[in-house]
Amino acid sequence: MGKAIFVFEVQSKGSIDSLVLNLKKAQNNAAVQAVVAVADEEQLAKIIRESRGVIDEKDLRTWDSSEVLAVYDALARAHESINKLALVPESF
Repeated sequence: MGKAIFVFEVQSKGSIDSLVLNLKKAQNNAAVQAVVAVADEEQLAKIIRESRGVIDEKDLRTWDSSEVLAVYDALARAHESINKLALVPESF
């Protein structure tokens, strides 16, 4: 089995050019399965527009930052529940 490599680039404000350039560089690495842009909804729309023709659309994923936080919170709650039930030995 090989490694699954994904590259995440977070954009909060400012120029999107460097983000697109970083994702393009990552995309040129044959080991990278996909590149992921993380930002708010407005920034994601800009990233999609500005990356068109530069980054292969099938390889570019986008993830809204509010959704990232929601997933993090859900995972934290799941981790707490698992720890309360002592389902995983402490050696892990």
